[in-house]
Amino acid sequence: MPSYYGAAIMTQLAFQGEMNKITINSLNHALFDEGEYELEVADQYCDIGLDWAVKENLTKSRQMEPNEGLFWNGNTDTEGILWGGCLDSMVVQTAAEKFLPKTEDLEGTVLFIETSENIPEHWIVEYVLTGFGERGWFDKFQAVLVGRPKAWEFDKQNDSKTKAEYRKQQRETVLKTVREYNKSIPVVQNLDFGHTDPQVVLPNGGKVKINTTEKKIVFSY
Repeated sequence: MPSYYGAAIMTQLAFQGEMNKITINSLNHALFDEGEYELEVADQYCDIGLDWAVKENLTKSRQMEPNEGLFWNGNTDTEGILWGGCLDSMVVQTAAEKFLPKTEDLEGTVLFIETSENIPEHWIVEYVLTGFGERGWFDKFQAVLVGRPKAWEFDKQNDSKTKAEYRKQQRETVLKTVREYNKSIPVVQNLDFGHTDPQVVLPNGGKVKINTTEKKIVFSY
């Protein structure tokens, strides 16, 4: 049973200034349409918030920055059922094994992950993915999709250079760890979902097609 992953009331629906067009397009398709929807890639993104406690911020617009686009690795066209979520939350789930699927249930799935406003250190990302690998899950996953990591928060107000380095190191960590367990599945990073804006609503439990030849990702709702 698919569920929608993405778009929150305050951070997306009440986006200061106006909602991002990509977020609107994705929400409209997810809620009011059906069928396939090709991933839109944003020219600009935002991960810097405005304090909701400051009334004057209600009339301001959040700061946008140039987006780096998608980072592709692997050249196999594939498809599968989406499964995943916020990697920070998976730390507890994988430790407790309370809400995890059985290994056989992951056959033919596509893993999607993203990190939160906690801006976790890279070893945490590595350890969670290593745990997946040791469970044999990368023999089941058909691909890995990674959302653009949030690299700014009110208690970690990083500049653009620091944020770019954080994203780069996370990409390298993800790719290195996945490739230790599977040398060929597509790994696509910096997608527009997770804790940054704009957001594409993912059909968790729904189908995704990944065309590495044409560099296209198509979700089914």
